[in-house]
Amino acid sequence: MRERTSHIFSKHTCCRVAVAFLLACALIPCAAYAEPTISELQAQADSAYADLCAMEVQLDEASNAYFLALEELQKAQDRIAELQGQIDEATSRIAIVQGKLSARARSMYRSDQIGIIDVVLGSSSFMEFANKLSLLDQMNQKDANMVEEAKTLKAQLEAQKAELAEQERAAAEAAEQARIVQKEAELVYASMQDLYQSLSDEVASMVEAERAAAEARDAAAFEESGGGQDGDYTDPYYDAAWASEVLDRAYSYLGEASYVWGSCAPGEFDCSGFVSYCLSGRYSRLGTTYTFLTWPEVHDPQPGDVAVNTVHCGIYIGGGQIIHCTSSADNVIIGPVQSGMTFHRWC
Repeated sequence: MRERTSHIFSKHTCCRVAVAFLLACALIPCAAYAEPTISELQAQADSAYADLCAMEVQLDEASNAYFLALEELQKAQDRIAELQGQIDEATSRIAIVQGKLSARARSMYRSDQIGIIDVVLGSSSFMEFANKLSLLDQMNQKDANMVEEAKTLKAQLEAQKAELAEQERAAAEAAEQARIVQKEAELVYASMQDLYQSLSDEVASMVEAERAAAEARDAAAFEESGGGQDGDYTDPYYDAAWASEVLDRAYSYLGEASYVWGSCAPGEFDCSGFVSYCLSGRYSRLGTTYTFLTWPEVHDPQPGDVAVNTVHCGIYIGGGQIIHCTSSADNVIIGPVQSGMTFHRWC
């Protein structure tokens, strides 16, 4: 138990150092940029995302340490309760045997002292007398031994209970320390989430502003060139054969892959990691949701296109549905296109 407790404290210490370091990183103000570009802000957002993924690992470790400490505390408490039952049983046995001995003593030596007389007068020979006396002595000795054994057992159990009480105290202290570390990690994680979300929102705003400006320029150029009707637009080239391969890869993991934040590996993805694999066929990340938002937008989405908003993404399969890896279901599922999603094509 002491070795396990030391291990928990060691783990807490490591986690606390990591938490303090990441908190310092998270709270360092970003250098002021006169007018940051999208790529500069995207680089900051990607860095914040990487820090957030690392912090999630630390948070998981802190949570695991806390629950392990709680398990150790519960084991100590259960063992104490079990020992108390054995102590109560031993105490009861002592009382019963002592009561029997007292009753026999009163009957044999205080009630006209008939016990030994009965043995002597009721014996037809010396041998019978000796046998009866020996039997009586053995009965008394057996009872005395039972009392002594019960007392010894009770003393041992009481000693074990005292040791377990100390272990319970140490386990409770370890659990409290683990809880404090976990709370600190949660605060840092929330702070880093806010930083990432702030940067991400700024990137999304700039992307939208740039897209709107580009549309305005295209519209103005179209009008100046005397082109066709207002609103004519041609989506980027759509390769149906390539899109079929994208869908095959997406369906191959349907209900199979696990959601792991920051991952793009066989059998485990986050949302952008899953989209990256489906598009490229490689277990390497093409970018985040904000990267996908910078790709050419399509107004007539086709199966294999990327459906994305600022917080989530998936592969469009048609009919208003996407295949995506989501933490809410903890795996790859089919679901409706989510609010605020636009469609983009990897060219």
